[in-house]
Amino acid sequence: MRIAILAAVAVMAAASAAAADPMASAYNNTVTITYPNGAMTKMHIDADGSYVAKAPDGSMAKGSWKIENGSTCFTQTEPAPPAGTPANCSPTVERKVGESWTAPGPNGSTLNVSIVAGR
Repeated sequence: MRIAILAAVAVMAAASAAAADPMASAYNNTVTITYPNGAMTKMHIDADGSYVAKAPDGSMAKGSWKIENGSTCFTQTEPAPPAGTPANCSPTVERKVGESWTAPGPNGSTLNVSIVAGR
């Protein structure tokens, strides 16, 4: 779950220098990640640099995020990933509430990602 969720969401941050907070479109909203089989993960990203994701099987993952050197990086903390697992970083791209896009998924699959208003 970790890689698919984070790869899909890392590309949603805004890279605009004019933006006061490049992740603002995610706060108080839900990022949905839909897998090729139709299963969906729901992710909540908060202004304090944390996130919570609920996988299709009901399991939860928590972690932190930050923007650094033009990339948005997500680090899972719960459940703890294997030792030495690096943060999942992707270049930032501007996204807005209501927008949908595709992202690379596990094993060469394609994920559908959206920012949905509300939680």
